[in-house]
Amino acid sequence: MKALVLPAASVLFFSLLTGCGKTTTISSNMELTGKWQLDSIVQEDVTIRKPATTKGLMDIGLNFKEKGELEGTTSTNILTGFYETAQQNTIQIGGGGTERAETNWGNLFVNALPNVNLYDLKANKLILYYENSNQLIFSRIQ
Repeated sequence: MKALVLPAASVLFFSLLTGCGKTTTISSNMELTGKWQLDSIVQEDVTIRKPATTKGLMDIGLNFKEKGELEGTTSTNILTGFYETAQQNTIQIGGGGTERAETNWGNLFVNALPNVNLYDLKANKLILYYENSNQLIFSRIQ
């Protein structure tokens, strides 16, 4: 009996090392940190491209800082808040901002952001998923 305990324990330990752990493709928040600019929004398989920025309006962007701090801009407002990531690329974003009227583009972003629950990073692209397969697609700017 004792002769079987050591091999069984070794097999169990090895399977725990190789079979468990994070299933996420993101190794840490360090890849997420930085400034991102919104390029397009995908809603129900329809892609809405960023409109030209006009005088008095801002580009929509997010700045993921270390320690879970988040800053950003909408078309007319400043955002501050937090973010938290977990396994399987889940993300929670929260916070608030100023309250000037938004453009249509800004409203799409502002209404989607609280519903974001997954993210993916691909070659300087950040995709935030919300409400099933809808997406906010960003490009890294810094």
